[in-house]
Amino acid sequence: MDLLLHLRGFTAVADEMSVSEAALELGVDQPLLSRRLRALERELGVELLDRSRRQIALTPAGAALLPRARHLIDQADHLLRSIRRHEREPFVVAVPSGCDPAPLAALVALLEKEGVDVRLATTTDAPPESAAWTVEPCDPDAATWVTPLGAATAPTAAVTAAVTAAVTAATEQRVSLSSLRPRRGGARTQLLALPRDLDDPGDRLRRQADRAGIGPTALRRAPHRLAAAEALAGRGTLVCARHEAVTYGLSWSPFIDPVRRGHRLVEQPPVPGPLAEGPVREQALALLGACVGASEAGA
Repeated sequence: MDLLLHLRGFTAVADEMSVSEAALELGVDQPLLSRRLRALERELGVELLDRSRRQIALTPAGAALLPRARHLIDQADHLLRSIRRHEREPFVVAVPSGCDPAPLAALVALLEKEGVDVRLATTTDAPPESAAWTVEPCDPDAATWVTPLGAATAPTAAVTAAVTAAVTAATEQRVSLSSLRPRRGGARTQLLALPRDLDDPGDRLRRQADRAGIGPTALRRAPHRLAAAEALAGRGTLVCARHEAVTYGLSWSPFIDPVRRGHRLVEQPPVPGPLAEGPVREQALALLGACVGASEAGA
């Protein structure tokens, strides 16, 4: 007995309160639908329809079954849609803008090697429901990946382009947020922050800057390229991740303070077999973490 098929017939009759109308809606003959209803009643051992009246009605057992039948049918339909989507559509990975391109390229190569038709998108371009994997910002204390932030400034004349691109450990001397607050009589430079860090619902960066003596007027919001241009011109210090500083040719120093970003993975099942579990999934997730400059896993 095809339980789902028979439940679909029952719910159609419950919606129409007519076997003939339900049969027309389902595109089957009325006698066939009547036989399915009787078979369902025999299988369950109860009467679902009161046929003694001029217009049929649900029995108490039928009324109790109806919401459960709808739920089961909805779950089955969702499963079918998910499987068909997986077979037809590419595996979309949505990441924040400004991700490190090198590990992102390695991720694409890994997935293609496993036979996965991968497509890349930014989280602003791909609605969450259209992406199989979405890397979204979250509280660092509950994150899958944690990215430390630091201070990026224009390189000195003595730093060559090659050294700037590498950002060697020697240039990464730790600094504190308080050392960046405006000094009386000093150069009038600002602390620049990217929108993603100032749009944080927890307002963490603003609160940390305030505790360090950096007021709202000294902490300015600026898009990636404009912020990088200001920093390269020596007009400000950019708060960013290490890979972002490398991209724009800036010298970078990590903060002593726990100034960081958090990201987590939002997954839409089903996922291809190699990415469901095992070493390929672990490697892919490690590369996703590297894309956002993560240095450690969250709790």
